[in-house]
Amino acid sequence: MRQLTEQELRQVQQAMIKKDITSAELLMEIYDHYISHLERFSEDEFKDQLFELEQKFSYSYCHALQYKFNKSAKKEIGKVQWQVIRSYFCTSRWIFALGIFGVIFYCASQASTKQEIGLLFLSPLILLSVMMLIFNWRVYRKTSPIKKAFKGIKIQSSTATPFGERIYLPVLLAQLVFSVPKIFPINFLDKQILFGLTALSTSILTIYMLSLLEAWKIKSKTALI
Repeated sequence: MRQLTEQELRQVQQAMIKKDITSAELLMEIYDHYISHLERFSEDEFKDQLFELEQKFSYSYCHALQYKFNKSAKKEIGKVQWQVIRSYFCTSRWIFALGIFGVIFYCASQASTKQEIGLLFLSPLILLSVMMLIFNWRVYRKTSPIKKAFKGIKIQSSTATPFGERIYLPVLLAQLVFSVPKIFPINFLDKQILFGLTALSTSILTIYMLSLLEAWKIKSKTALI
Protein backbone atom coordinates (compact mmCIF):
# COMPACT_ATOMS: atom_id res chain seq x y z
CA MET A 1 0.00 0.00 0.00
CA ARG A 2 1.09 3.55 -0.67
CA GLN A 3 0.08 7.00 0.50
CA LEU A 4 -1.86 9.12 -1.95
CA THR A 5 -0.27 12.35 -3.13
CA GLU A 6 -1.73 15.74 -2.24
CA GLN A 7 -3.04 16.10 -5.78
CA GLU A 8 -4.74 12.69 -5.62
CA LEU A 9 -6.31 13.51 -2.27
CA ARG A 10 -7.68 16.75 -3.72
CA GLN A 11 -9.18 14.80 -6.62
CA VAL A 12 -10.91 12.45 -4.20
CA GLN A 13 -12.18 15.39 -2.14
CA GLN A 14 -13.55 17.07 -5.26
CA ALA A 15 -15.32 13.83 -6.17
CA MET A 16 -16.91 13.82 -2.70
CA ILE A 17 -17.98 17.46 -3.00
CA LYS A 18 -19.78 16.76 -6.29
CA LYS A 19 -21.86 14.09 -4.59
CA ASP A 20 -23.22 16.76 -2.18
CA ILE A 21 -23.38 14.35 0.77
CA THR A 22 -24.43 16.37 3.82
CA SER A 23 -24.12 13.57 6.41
CA ALA A 24 -20.70 13.95 8.03
CA GLU A 25 -20.60 10.32 9.17
CA LEU A 26 -21.55 8.88 5.77
CA LEU A 27 -19.25 11.29 3.94
CA MET A 28 -16.25 10.20 5.98
CA GLU A 29 -17.19 6.54 5.61
CA ILE A 30 -17.29 6.77 1.81
CA TYR A 31 -14.18 8.98 1.74
CA ASP A 32 -12.25 6.47 3.86
CA HIS A 33 -13.43 3.68 1.55
CA TYR A 34 -12.12 5.60 -1.47
CA ILE A 35 -8.75 6.22 0.18
CA SER A 36 -8.23 2.67 1.43
CA HIS A 37 -9.17 1.29 -2.01
CA LEU A 38 -7.00 3.68 -4.03
CA GLU A 39 -3.96 3.18 -1.80
CA ARG A 40 -3.74 -0.41 -3.04
CA PHE A 41 -2.98 0.72 -6.59
CA SER A 42 -0.14 2.55 -8.28
CA GLU A 43 -0.27 6.14 -9.50
CA ASP A 44 -0.74 4.92 -13.07
CA GLU A 45 -3.88 3.03 -12.03
CA PHE A 46 -5.27 5.86 -9.91
CA LYS A 47 -7.54 7.47 -12.53
CA ASP A 48 -9.04 4.17 -13.69
CA GLN A 49 -9.73 3.05 -10.13
CA LEU A 50 -11.22 6.42 -9.19
CA PHE A 51 -13.47 6.19 -12.25
CA GLU A 52 -14.65 2.73 -11.19
CA LEU A 53 -15.42 4.00 -7.69
CA GLU A 54 -17.36 6.90 -9.15
CA GLN A 55 -19.45 4.50 -11.21
CA LYS A 56 -20.29 2.47 -8.12
CA PHE A 57 -20.87 5.41 -5.75
CA SER A 58 -23.01 7.51 -8.07
CA TYR A 59 -24.85 10.64 -6.91
CA SER A 60 -28.21 8.85 -6.69
CA TYR A 61 -26.71 5.82 -4.93
CA CYS A 62 -24.99 8.00 -2.32
CA HIS A 63 -28.17 9.94 -1.61
CA ALA A 64 -30.12 6.71 -1.23
CA LEU A 65 -27.49 5.60 1.28
CA GLN A 66 -27.76 8.94 3.05
CA TYR A 67 -31.54 8.66 3.37
CA LYS A 68 -31.23 5.18 4.91
CA PHE A 69 -28.35 6.29 7.12
CA ASN A 70 -30.23 9.32 8.51
CA LYS A 71 -33.33 7.21 9.16
CA SER A 72 -31.25 4.53 10.89
CA ALA A 73 -29.38 7.12 13.00
CA LYS A 74 -32.65 8.61 14.25
CA LYS A 75 -33.99 5.19 15.25
CA GLU A 76 -30.72 4.27 16.91
CA ILE A 77 -30.79 7.35 19.15
CA GLY A 78 -34.28 6.45 20.37
CA LYS A 79 -33.28 2.82 20.89
CA VAL A 80 -30.18 3.70 22.93
CA GLN A 81 -32.03 6.21 25.11
CA TRP A 82 -34.86 3.75 25.78
CA GLN A 83 -32.33 1.08 26.79
CA VAL A 84 -30.75 3.55 29.23
CA ILE A 85 -34.15 4.48 30.71
CA ARG A 86 -35.04 0.81 31.16
CA SER A 87 -31.73 0.23 32.94
CA TYR A 88 -32.78 2.67 35.71
CA PHE A 89 -35.58 0.29 36.67
CA CYS A 90 -33.52 -2.88 36.60
CA THR A 91 -32.60 -4.59 39.88
CA SER A 92 -29.04 -3.25 39.86
CA ARG A 93 -30.09 0.41 39.58
CA TRP A 94 -33.53 0.66 41.19
CA ILE A 95 -32.03 2.35 44.26
CA PHE A 96 -30.59 5.06 42.00
CA ALA A 97 -33.98 5.71 40.38
CA LEU A 98 -35.82 5.69 43.72
CA GLY A 99 -33.21 8.07 45.12
CA ILE A 100 -33.90 10.58 42.34
CA PHE A 101 -37.66 10.38 42.90
CA GLY A 102 -37.23 10.63 46.67
CA VAL A 103 -35.05 13.75 46.57
CA ILE A 104 -37.38 15.54 44.13
CA PHE A 105 -40.57 14.69 46.04
CA TYR A 106 -38.89 15.79 49.28
CA CYS A 107 -37.94 19.14 47.74
CA ALA A 108 -41.50 19.53 46.46
CA SER A 109 -42.92 18.81 49.90
CA GLN A 110 -40.73 21.55 51.38
CA ALA A 111 -41.83 24.14 48.82
CA SER A 112 -44.25 26.72 50.20
CA THR A 113 -44.92 28.90 47.15
CA LYS A 114 -45.68 28.41 43.48
CA GLN A 115 -42.44 30.23 42.68
CA GLU A 116 -40.42 27.62 44.56
CA ILE A 117 -42.22 24.71 42.89
CA GLY A 118 -41.78 26.46 39.53
CA LEU A 119 -38.03 26.69 40.15
CA LEU A 120 -37.97 22.97 40.92
CA PHE A 121 -39.74 22.23 37.64
CA LEU A 122 -37.39 24.51 35.71
CA SER A 123 -34.17 23.04 37.15
CA PRO A 124 -33.89 20.07 34.72
CA LEU A 125 -34.91 22.35 31.83
CA ILE A 126 -32.10 24.76 32.72
CA LEU A 127 -29.66 21.84 32.81
CA LEU A 128 -30.99 20.67 29.41
CA SER A 129 -30.37 24.16 28.01
CA VAL A 130 -26.79 24.08 29.28
CA MET A 131 -26.45 20.58 27.84
CA MET A 132 -27.67 21.90 24.47
CA LEU A 133 -24.96 24.59 24.42
CA ILE A 134 -22.22 22.08 25.24
CA PHE A 135 -23.66 19.61 22.73
CA ASN A 136 -23.66 22.19 19.91
CA TRP A 137 -20.08 23.17 20.74
CA ARG A 138 -18.93 19.52 20.70
CA VAL A 139 -20.63 18.88 17.36
CA TYR A 140 -19.12 22.05 15.90
CA ARG A 141 -15.64 21.06 17.08
CA LYS A 142 -15.93 17.54 15.67
CA THR A 143 -17.39 18.53 12.29
CA SER A 144 -15.25 21.64 11.65
CA PRO A 145 -12.26 19.70 10.14
CA ILE A 146 -14.65 17.89 7.79
CA LYS A 147 -16.33 21.14 6.72
CA LYS A 148 -12.92 22.68 5.99
CA ALA A 149 -11.86 19.68 3.87
CA PHE A 150 -15.12 19.62 1.89
CA LYS A 151 -16.02 23.27 1.44
CA GLY A 152 -19.21 23.98 -0.46
CA ILE A 153 -21.32 21.29 1.26
CA LYS A 154 -23.67 22.03 4.16
CA ILE A 155 -22.31 19.19 6.27
CA GLN A 156 -23.95 18.16 9.53
CA SER A 157 -23.83 15.13 11.77
CA SER A 158 -26.65 12.67 11.04
CA THR A 159 -26.75 11.78 14.72
CA ALA A 160 -26.62 15.35 16.00
CA THR A 161 -29.90 16.45 14.39
CA PRO A 162 -32.22 13.86 16.02
CA PHE A 163 -30.26 14.04 19.27
CA GLY A 164 -30.60 17.83 19.38
CA GLU A 165 -34.33 17.48 18.80
CA ARG A 166 -34.56 15.20 21.84
CA ILE A 167 -32.76 17.78 23.97
CA TYR A 168 -35.04 20.60 22.86
CA LEU A 169 -38.33 18.63 23.02
CA PRO A 170 -38.85 19.04 26.82
CA VAL A 171 -38.30 22.80 26.47
CA LEU A 172 -41.10 22.97 23.89
CA LEU A 173 -43.35 20.88 26.11
CA ALA A 174 -42.58 23.18 29.06
CA GLN A 175 -43.66 26.18 27.02
CA LEU A 176 -46.96 24.38 26.39
CA VAL A 177 -47.36 23.58 30.10
CA PHE A 178 -46.78 27.20 31.12
CA SER A 179 -49.28 28.42 28.53
CA VAL A 180 -52.08 26.13 29.80
CA PRO A 181 -52.93 28.26 32.90
CA LYS A 182 -53.35 31.28 30.63
CA ILE A 183 -55.95 29.39 28.59
CA PHE A 184 -57.49 27.04 31.16
CA PRO A 185 -57.46 28.24 34.80
CA ILE A 186 -56.15 25.58 37.21
CA ASN A 187 -56.98 27.35 40.47
CA PHE A 188 -59.41 24.53 41.27
CA LEU A 189 -56.49 22.16 41.82
CA ASP A 190 -55.51 21.49 45.41
CA LYS A 191 -52.09 22.89 46.32
CA GLN A 192 -50.74 19.49 47.33
CA ILE A 193 -52.00 17.91 44.10
CA LEU A 194 -50.36 20.66 42.07
CA PHE A 195 -47.07 20.21 43.93
CA GLY A 196 -47.29 16.44 43.51
CA LEU A 197 -47.88 16.71 39.76
CA THR A 198 -44.96 19.09 39.47
CA ALA A 199 -42.69 16.76 41.44
CA LEU A 200 -43.69 13.84 39.21
CA SER A 201 -43.05 15.90 36.06
CA THR A 202 -39.68 17.02 37.40
CA SER A 203 -38.73 13.41 38.19
CA ILE A 204 -39.62 12.29 34.66
CA LEU A 205 -37.68 15.22 33.16
CA THR A 206 -34.66 14.39 35.33
CA ILE A 207 -34.66 10.73 34.27
CA TYR A 208 -35.09 11.87 30.66
CA MET A 209 -32.13 14.25 30.97
CA LEU A 210 -29.86 11.67 32.61
CA SER A 211 -30.78 9.07 29.97
CA LEU A 212 -29.86 11.56 27.24
CA LEU A 213 -26.50 12.18 28.89
CA GLU A 214 -25.75 8.47 28.98
CA ALA A 215 -26.99 7.97 25.40
CA TRP A 216 -24.72 10.86 24.35
CA LYS A 217 -21.75 9.21 26.05
CA ILE A 218 -22.49 5.91 24.28
CA LYS A 219 -23.07 7.36 20.80
CA SER A 220 -20.12 9.80 20.98
CA LYS A 221 -17.81 6.79 20.63
CA THR A 222 -19.04 6.11 17.09
CA ALA A 223 -20.77 9.32 15.97
CA LEU A 224 -19.80 12.97 15.57
CA ILE A 225 -21.59 14.24 18.69
